[in-house]
Amino acid sequence: MLKKLLGLSGTSKQESLRSAARVAESANDFQKAAALRRALTEMDPGSAQAWDALGETLRKAGRQGEALAAYEKALALGAPAKALHMTVGALCLSLGRHTEAIDHFSQIVADDPDNADALCMLGAALNDLRRHAEAATYFQRALLLQPAHSQSHFNLGLAHFERGDLDAASASFVRCAALRRGEPWTGDLAAQLVLDHHPRFAPMDMAVNEIKIRHDCEQIAYLLGLEKLPPAYRDVLADYRALYEEIRGRVDAFSLEAFDPARHPLVARTYKRPMFISDDVQPEESLIDPGLDCREIEDRYLAAQPNLVVCDGLLTPAAMRLVRRFCRESTFWNNIKPGYLGSYFYDGFCSRLLLRLAWELREKLPRVIQGKPLQMMWGYKCDSTLPGLGVHADEAAVNVNFWITEDEANLDSEHGGLLVYTHDAPRDWGFARFNNDSQAILDYLNSVGSVPVCVPYRANRAVIFDSDLFHATDRPRFREGYLSRRINITLLYGLRSA
Repeated sequence: MLKKLLGLSGTSKQESLRSAARVAESANDFQKAAALRRALTEMDPGSAQAWDALGETLRKAGRQGEALAAYEKALALGAPAKALHMTVGALCLSLGRHTEAIDHFSQIVADDPDNADALCMLGAALNDLRRHAEAATYFQRALLLQPAHSQSHFNLGLAHFERGDLDAASASFVRCAALRRGEPWTGDLAAQLVLDHHPRFAPMDMAVNEIKIRHDCEQIAYLLGLEKLPPAYRDVLADYRALYEEIRGRVDAFSLEAFDPARHPLVARTYKRPMFISDDVQPEESLIDPGLDCREIEDRYLAAQPNLVVCDGLLTPAAMRLVRRFCRESTFWNNIKPGYLGSYFYDGFCSRLLLRLAWELREKLPRVIQGKPLQMMWGYKCDSTLPGLGVHADEAAVNVNFWITEDEANLDSEHGGLLVYTHDAPRDWGFARFNNDSQAILDYLNSVGSVPVCVPYRANRAVIFDSDLFHATDRPRFREGYLSRRINITLLYGLRSA
């Protein structure tokens, strides 16, 4: 097709290439679109617009290094600097080119000192360089300009964490989540059902499927059984169950559908809201089991090629009970995935307890994690037999993944855990490619003959590995029932470029 288009002449050829590129982009075929955009830059190498469009397409294709070169060419040719400095700075940041990233963000701030987004990104670059006190000043400047700038609250929380102030870090993360989901419901929970809660959610965020609504029915029934929710929530449960029957068989694990809030008003008022968040109880003793031979774990990790170690008995029994309680009681499972639900650091999956755990892990495993900043934290909760996470890599240096659901729930003791491939994501792949493009990943793994290591599921088992390694959930087959849902927790440390 490209050859046919190139056979045209002049302006008609350029317009045909642009039209074909737009069609490919609308179909999410960014590799094809990139070839078409590249041809346009060859036809008109002095066009800043053509280079800018090529950069954008390459970025979406996950070809970050090439995208950066195209954007820089557009800048040199006079493309509007403000927007491009932000985009190029973010690309430099993702590629570990922090000095260049700081230069780009600083240029925006110099021209526009009240640009909260640029201040936040400048602080993020400084945070990555472990200049946490300096980074905090930029986040605070951004928040003076925009108190509801959730990303600045989140990044300020990371800066507080790295300086050892877990209380201030927790407060920042809680504020970030509150801006996204609303303040946690407290006091008379029945009265909360008639209030008008903010923020309003986008229509896509209010979409539902069977996986999410079945989970929410089970969770609300569980909280009612514990008397954590008052009797008025029986009506809420009835509304969720009615919606579940309405969509049952119509919306599969890979689809989402809007629902009628007038028909289901109690679902509409409570859906994805922090209507109950488990108490953040703090045990006096260490969360990491003192019987764990951390020195031996470090030795095995560092000696392994690639870096991968499995250890059992990560948490003390008291810590495990509290983590399970936090994950089972808290209504923060808001991210709908194919066959499972996610809860993220910035969206409520945070507590003083989890921050203590993240801190203790780094203290107990200094040769593996020390000096690597905490980047992200999340929990995933699976349906009983549907697939979990597909093959992907994460944007960090070290991945700590552990499981908390009791072993009795697992119906296949040799599986249900993690598959870790022995090959890294290629260094020139961008996040969109190594984290989401399953077909490209599988093609690559087949081409290099990569065979995964199978780590069977065990409660309180941790898998610690190089985050660049491709990995996937291994065929979960768990009992039906709310308490049997497979839950894993992931903490990411350090930069992929480190």
